[in-house]
Amino acid sequence: MNGRFRRAGGASLVTLAVLAGAPAAHAAGVGVTQLSSLPAGASAGTLAGVVTNDTDHAATADVKVRVLRRRTGGALIGAAKVDVAAHATKRFLVGVKLPKLAKGTYYVAACAPQGGADAGELGCATSAADLKVKGGDPVQGRSATKAFEQQNGTARAKASQAADCGPGARTLSQPGNRVWPELGNGGYTSIHTDVVTVYDAVTNKFLPGNHVELTQKATQCLTEFSLDFDRKNNVSSTATTPGPDMTISSITIDGVPATFAHKQPTYAGDPKGWDDPDPLAHAASNTNPVSATNPNPPACAPINNQAASQGAQCGDTKLVITPAQPIASGATFKVVINYTGQPGIRSNPSLGSEGWFRNNSPVGDGAMVTNEPSGSMAWMPLNNQASVKPTYDVHSTVNYDPALAPEANRVFIGPGRLVSTVVNEPDANYPTGGSRTFNWHSAEPIASYLVENSVGHFDASQRMATAGDVIYYQYQSANITATRKASNKAIMDMQEDITHFQESVNGPFQFNANGIVVALPSASFEEEMQTKIVFVGGSIGSNAQTFSHENMHQWWGDAVSYAQPKYTFFKEGYADFSEYMFIARNAGLATGPEGSDAYKAAYEASIVSRFNSRYATTSTSFWNVAPNNPTTGNLFSTANTYTRPGLSYTALRAILGPENFSKASQQIQTDFRYGAITPEQEIAIFHRWMPNQSKGCANKLDAFFKQWWDTSYTGSPAAGNRPQITGPGLAGGGFYDSSGGCSDYGVDQPSNPGGTVAATLSLTLGTPASFGTFVPGTAAEYTTSTTANVISTAGDAALSVSDPGHLTNGAFSLPEPLRVALSKTSWTAPVSNDEVQVLFTQAIKANDALRTGAYTKTLTFTLSTTNP
Repeated sequence: MNGRFRRAGGASLVTLAVLAGAPAAHAAGVGVTQLSSLPAGASAGTLAGVVTNDTDHAATADVKVRVLRRRTGGALIGAAKVDVAAHATKRFLVGVKLPKLAKGTYYVAACAPQGGADAGELGCATSAADLKVKGGDPVQGRSATKAFEQQNGTARAKASQAADCGPGARTLSQPGNRVWPELGNGGYTSIHTDVVTVYDAVTNKFLPGNHVELTQKATQCLTEFSLDFDRKNNVSSTATTPGPDMTISSITIDGVPATFAHKQPTYAGDPKGWDDPDPLAHAASNTNPVSATNPNPPACAPINNQAASQGAQCGDTKLVITPAQPIASGATFKVVINYTGQPGIRSNPSLGSEGWFRNNSPVGDGAMVTNEPSGSMAWMPLNNQASVKPTYDVHSTVNYDPALAPEANRVFIGPGRLVSTVVNEPDANYPTGGSRTFNWHSAEPIASYLVENSVGHFDASQRMATAGDVIYYQYQSANITATRKASNKAIMDMQEDITHFQESVNGPFQFNANGIVVALPSASFEEEMQTKIVFVGGSIGSNAQTFSHENMHQWWGDAVSYAQPKYTFFKEGYADFSEYMFIARNAGLATGPEGSDAYKAAYEASIVSRFNSRYATTSTSFWNVAPNNPTTGNLFSTANTYTRPGLSYTALRAILGPENFSKASQQIQTDFRYGAITPEQEIAIFHRWMPNQSKGCANKLDAFFKQWWDTSYTGSPAAGNRPQITGPGLAGGGFYDSSGGCSDYGVDQPSNPGGTVAATLSLTLGTPASFGTFVPGTAAEYTTSTTANVISTAGDAALSVSDPGHLTNGAFSLPEPLRVALSKTSWTAPVSNDEVQVLFTQAIKANDALRTGAYTKTLTFTLSTTNP
């Protein structure tokens, strides 16, 4: 999110997005709109698909079928030529054969050129089923769920749940948290969500059949559990940008009806439980305690920062569901919630509003979705917290009239990749013309506030990455002027290049799709919706700097999310740093080719210059709020959430060195992929990549984070009221001393205690081995054993034994040879007291003549070395 471009008083921040009087013709053309999937385990087969031609003339679709996976070039696996009449659809069959594929999760995409002036614009459909080779990719990184698991467990313990069965927690906040404390719910994990949207754009209403299907797994025995759902709030349902007014008709759990109630959130850790009858347990505030007359922590965020809203009662945003029978711990269960009515926005004291922004220009156009951090609950029930990350399928249906020109019909935009577009016959919901359903699939988990579901009249196209591994989606509201569309598109077409540039710090792009939505509503902020970055007010900006910020969020915020809303600075700091990268890259390219010495020098000089100028601010309020300790009301303030964290990452890059900073960032992306992270977990990784691992430098790095993230400063910055530890080559106090150490936080004085080791090869045999008594005339194999203890200070050692020969008794010897086996015969390093098993075996045959007396043999065991 780029909250610095917030709008005030409903006025548009930019005047560049001039609106046309009516929707301009969009790039409707030829495209694949449906594609079947290969059966699980199949490496070849025949796929069925549908080509749609929205043009006024017959066309031949040049369909190419590829198997795609991020970071893997899209291999061509099939092709077909499909003749289709104007304004018609045509079914086709295409044979496909997979090449040999490495382990991973793939999908199949079929695309055809749209037929416009831009040959790169495609119309694509993808297989509904993922193609998992050798089990597919791990869904999440090894540490991805630790933050959620800790919060889920903490919530249960603090709520004093019974050890057997009880209600799930109604928040994932820690006790005492004052930043959006109502978000999230405990007692279960969210595995997968199907969103089935049935929407009438003309009336801005969800229609019968609208529902969500939530697949969840209980982490305790549940007598009840909760979700977040803001069905009706303080924003008027008749406002120009209305609030929600929705009604739930039924809820089932695994097909069995469940009862439900709408309740207020309760502050985390309330000893009286979630249904505490005291109104003081359900109050909103920016502070903890709520007020002088309410000693409790806040239970929810206030609707604004006005004094009258502090201490006000929370809305009934908790949807508490009671199953017919308790749900056993470890059980997977599906919750289906049927609801209708008007989706809307909800208040955000730091940003103004968030959620489902209706667009009524032109009348009945549709809506745009931007949700951070809580707006999703204003249009669907869910476990609404960023560390809760199920995978998603979004099936969204909207009015359609086949008699209208293509640009007069609406498009639904969802997360991940577009699976299919299906035209439906008229029915009770859409009696005139019918409807059209857009099916979207995300195999990658999504944080609650990043689920995209915008709808309206859009110019829509897809573009295949040059590497053939990612589909890029582009949408612009049809009602934007042609001039503005052209300038927007010039920046939108940079997405692949900017993505690859940002991979130099972040590592490989984490998703199978990426895209941009430029929508008309003048919402409070742009937002990094996962794989569909949303820009508001009809403009993407005058250059790609803001876009770079939002695209960086596909790693920071999307692939790896914050564990709690108060940690928003974590991902906004990285996004702010991406603007340093963007500006520095332009400075470098102005001096020489990318990678040249001149480029590198100009790149680094630009980063230093930007840091120094921002660090030199004379504002006495800039450093007032510690990034790690905001309120709900100032969570998205520029200084504490964007600029100061961006400065801190820039200084950290100087401390670690650019290469180590990138390696640390990539380790975070690997270990926490598709999960959430806390500042403590992040700091631990940065410690691992410190070039100086001394105790003093470790202490100083801890002090660095304390100053930059945890400390509030008041007064003049010039008088020292700002972080003093910065980084090498930057303004401020720097980091290392003249010898490259951190003597102000610990002095490393070398000492050389020592001793010598005499050359030693020691071999000690255990108790002599004895076979016991041999029995004449009976075939048998006798065994016995002893041990050999090895001590060696040499670089290598070998243990051997002389030729065993035959056991003898005076002049007589056994016919069968003695066999000796050693459990270990060589060492490649020094060793002490390593015990070797020595096994002796003697075979006696039935016809072997045995002489009275003892049979023996003297063997020599040798421990030797070639590297004393």
